[in-house]
Amino acid sequence: MAILIRTRLALALGVLAALPAVAADPPPVRLNVKPLLCVLDKNATACAVTFDIRWKSTRAAEYCLNDEALPAPLKCWPSAVSGETSHERQVTQDFLFWLSPPSGTEHVAEAKIEVLRVGSTDRRRERRSRHVWDVL
Repeated sequence: MAILIRTRLALALGVLAALPAVAADPPPVRLNVKPLLCVLDKNATACAVTFDIRWKSTRAAEYCLNDEALPAPLKCWPSAVSGETSHERQVTQDFLFWLSPPSGTEHVAEAKIEVLRVGSTDRRRERRSRHVWDVL
């Protein structure tokens, strides 16, 4: 009886140990873009950025890199499992880079580039802050 319980317990633990490995499988295509953030001060309207773009896939296929602002792909790789390129751009608002098959609009991997505006035109924020005990 004790052997049967131990066997069932070992089997249950083996099944539970295998579950996270299935859930943690990497995506078939991975897209890495650097930098992911453009920081603008309150007087700037855009920032000039050179993006370093790299991708890797678990299977060879034809992939095209797309930019949300352009109608045509930036670059296509025929029958490749990885690729890299750089792209210069003036950034004024958030946008996406994505990889897709050359004939489709399907996004197999994507990276969002965000614009962060620092500073404010609100005059209340420009006042000097005072300590609570500074009454003079």
